[in-house]
Amino acid sequence: MRDRVRALVGSNVEKKLVLGTFHSICRRYLLAYGHLINIPAGFGIADSSDSIRIVKKIVKDHAFAADHKMLRARISSHKAKGISVHDLAKKPQTQLAMREFIAAYEKYQEALAASNMLDYDDLLLRCLDLLRSYPHCVSNVEALLIDEFQDTNIVQFELMKCLASAKREITVVGDPDQSMYGFRSAEIENLKRMQTHYPETVIINLEENYRSCSSILNLAQDVIEQDTERPQKKLKSTHCYGTLPVLRTLPNPHEEAMWIAAEIKRLTLSTGGLLRNSDIAILLRSAHQSLLIEKALASAGIAYRMVGGMRFFDRVEIRLIVDYLRTISHPENDQAFLSIINVPSRKIGDTTVAALVQVGQRQNISLWSAVLKVLDGQLAPGKRLTSSSHHELRKLVNLIKIGRQKIKTMTAAEVPAKLIEYVIASLNLRAYLQNKYKEDHEDRLENVQELISHANGLLAQPVMESPLPTVDGLEQQVVDSRQDSLDQFLANIVLATEVETRGQDDDTPRVTISTIHSAKGLEWPAVFVPAVYEGSIPHSRAEDTDEERRLLYVAMTRAQAMLVMSVPLVTARNEDKVKLSQFLPSNLRSRLADQGPSLSDEVIGGVAKTLRREVPSQQAMAAGILKLADEKTAALEDTIWPLDGSHRTTTQLHSACGAMDSVVEKSLPQSFPGFQKASICATTTMDTVASFSASSATTTLGIKQVTKESRASGFFSKQAFARGRPALREGQGLSASIPMEFQSHKLG
Repeated sequence: MRDRVRALVGSNVEKKLVLGTFHSICRRYLLAYGHLINIPAGFGIADSSDSIRIVKKIVKDHAFAADHKMLRARISSHKAKGISVHDLAKKPQTQLAMREFIAAYEKYQEALAASNMLDYDDLLLRCLDLLRSYPHCVSNVEALLIDEFQDTNIVQFELMKCLASAKREITVVGDPDQSMYGFRSAEIENLKRMQTHYPETVIINLEENYRSCSSILNLAQDVIEQDTERPQKKLKSTHCYGTLPVLRTLPNPHEEAMWIAAEIKRLTLSTGGLLRNSDIAILLRSAHQSLLIEKALASAGIAYRMVGGMRFFDRVEIRLIVDYLRTISHPENDQAFLSIINVPSRKIGDTTVAALVQVGQRQNISLWSAVLKVLDGQLAPGKRLTSSSHHELRKLVNLIKIGRQKIKTMTAAEVPAKLIEYVIASLNLRAYLQNKYKEDHEDRLENVQELISHANGLLAQPVMESPLPTVDGLEQQVVDSRQDSLDQFLANIVLATEVETRGQDDDTPRVTISTIHSAKGLEWPAVFVPAVYEGSIPHSRAEDTDEERRLLYVAMTRAQAMLVMSVPLVTARNEDKVKLSQFLPSNLRSRLADQGPSLSDEVIGGVAKTLRREVPSQQAMAAGILKLADEKTAALEDTIWPLDGSHRTTTQLHSACGAMDSVVEKSLPQSFPGFQKASICATTTMDTVASFSASSATTTLGIKQVTKESRASGFFSKQAFARGRPALREGQGLSASIPMEFQSHKLG
């Protein structure tokens, strides 16, 4: 920003600019003038971990009942609203919890003062104290500009008034339609306060949108205008109309995720390199919704990255359950056993654990075997176990042994789900998460429920992998189907994680998976928004429906050229029927398509124009279509899943040539009407004009390159596809398997 300003006004003016966040600018004023309000020079800044440690010590020292993280968050919330501990102390308090909170708040401030520290909230509050007491500190401020004003809180509004007190020259830039940080004490009311406090305010509506095409902007406008209390403004796109946003209906979240992966393949391969994986984002209302999508992308070989959150199987609560399953499956796995030995806390100290590990190493046995022998008195660790540690270890061993016994009472298909439920019940995991993660335990519990749903989904799928073909003279080992079911479940988790972990630092284009909150201010050529139903968006726990509507508006307006929303007919957990989001009522259906667009030359040209990119060559598009023809779960058109939300058919799931007829029948005629229906391919060397009948041709399917030397980029042109015939330029000499959707044809 400073460089851009310098380029506009020159370095002499730029040097006079005070530029930064509210916090950084307040820090600078406190460093310069803080001594006026008794803030010592050289004060430090307490970060979040410092604050948590201070509050944790206060809770422990004074035996407060409240959770230290909840207390810290509550203190921060009060500060963001400008409520000091002195303000609270002025009022008589009858409730014990409130008296305890005030005491903790007071002790916290005393601890900061004793260490000559201010926390983030204090930077704002103390600077406000300074400017109110000594307004002369900012008497030289000629003008004030604030961006993202809709995300400011009440303290920042008061700071604005003080900073501009000398000249009252203020410009604020903000979009009330993008205010979605109420949980951080942001106040959309600040826009109204601005007009009330400064009645001479001139409002200029910035109505030209340089990001999204008109079709996306029109839908987003209709959604946000459902809030009749918002300031009225109408956005106009500077781009062409573009393709209609999509609202796709799918049978369930599992197939919704698979469809998203298939559509990403179709968009990237059919557009000849115009769209890459890095041009695509999947925006989620809640982080727990990422599991099925991560799994579908990994299965499809689509690289992705997470923004604003961890990958599903890396989340603490999921990792904990998986480590218990790993230990139950193979107790000799030292790493898994070490991960759970003191989680949840069993008061087994690090020294004790180290002593047990050393016993195992000395005896050349696993940690599990060492623990069993120590509990039975056969071995003695260097540090004697306390009776409490001995008792807790015995309980853990029994938990694992009982889990292993339970596997024998289950069918193979139900092992993963039932074992997860057993671990959750044995650990009283719900109470553990509520006590340890009070700020976000509900989100963590949703993640756990999502894991259970994922495991339950295996009940409807074949559990056992197909056996390997037999080899004469070699006998294959017989496996226990129930144990193998658990091992497969755990192996798939590892492999799904490995697909994304491998090569994370390379330059591979990656689809972005993000929460909507984390996507604010960003943009992508194509955006997918899954799960647009009641309970998801608006969220079932949301208190402010208008803010939920603004969330959907923000998600929509991240898209530049393509917006794709989807809704499953049932939820993943209980298969409860869902209701489409109230923000997409029936009167908006004319703004929506019910399936992904046909990627014709005209559509691709429009996307390129919106993105200000060159239209890909016919050769590049042909090469992409050749690759798409080799995909097992994608087609040239969005026709693999029926539009009514029913399941795709069995024939559509097969990758064999003959079994894929239904995909071709549904996809090719719509894009390429010149083709006549047949499922026959002929192989020929196309270095001369050839004439032949399809009646004796080899039965295959798809546009498949046969020789590595073939220059696929010149094989089919998009224009020729539309006319229903292969296109070939003189001297190209390709050997290929060509779909003959006609009875006889001349190639040339």
